[in-house]
Amino acid sequence: MSRLLLLLRRVRAFVVRDFRLALSYRLQFFLQVLQVLLMVTIFFFISKIFAGGAIKEFTQWQNPLASWIIGLAGMNYFMTGFSSLANSIRQEQAQGTLEGVLMTPVSVQTFVLASSAYDFVQVTFTASLYVLFGWLFFDVRFQGNYLLALLFLILMTLALAAIGILSASFAMVFKRGDPFGVLLGITTTLFSGVLFPTQLVTKYAGNGIGLISRALPSTYGLDGIRRVLIEGQTLNQVREPLIALLIFLGVLMPFSLWVFKRAVRRAKREGSLIQY
Repeated sequence: MSRLLLLLRRVRAFVVRDFRLALSYRLQFFLQVLQVLLMVTIFFFISKIFAGGAIKEFTQWQNPLASWIIGLAGMNYFMTGFSSLANSIRQEQAQGTLEGVLMTPVSVQTFVLASSAYDFVQVTFTASLYVLFGWLFFDVRFQGNYLLALLFLILMTLALAAIGILSASFAMVFKRGDPFGVLLGITTTLFSGVLFPTQLVTKYAGNGIGLISRALPSTYGLDGIRRVLIEGQTLNQVREPLIALLIFLGVLMPFSLWVFKRAVRRAKREGSLIQY
């Protein structure tokens, strides 16, 4: 009995220690709570798709499974774009190889591309499985111009990767993952139309919250892909989301690369490349 009590006291000590450690990172603890709230909110909006036949209002959602396949495949690209480079940097730091890599005559652009390449190959394979299984087992058929849909996917992924580069700059300087990257990933899932129409956000949460949807590049990417593959729209009909993505990319990519170069220079100057 005494051994059992001793074991329980030791377990309790470890639990108390880890709980206090979690509370010391208050932002991270807050984000975990917020994540639960956002997930509940997501499923609230999903339920509203089917309430009173509301799904008939949204052309892209006449076949919910087809829309979800596109949304879930897109979500994989979101999360990879946000986290791939930052995770790669943290791994290089932990292995002690980051300094050696960055001291070679490899440009920042090459390092960014090469570090994330495999993750995007892997996520492309996963996204292809969504489409393949939907077609094989559930008779989900897409129409329209596949090359045009691919263009939207590439532009959307590059815009999201630019945000991921900013997150990696945070990891380079502060040696921790960017907590805002997690929040941004969840916010993107909630407001960009991954699992339900973005119009429902404005309807139930107001125009102010609806502005968040219009501030996310993924909103225009998913809308463009669904317009092409589900509604069969042409290039002329999807000019608006296409131009929006080009603007996002034109602003975010140069800015993010500039910030990342400054982060690398600062880490080299401080001699902190091998620290983690």
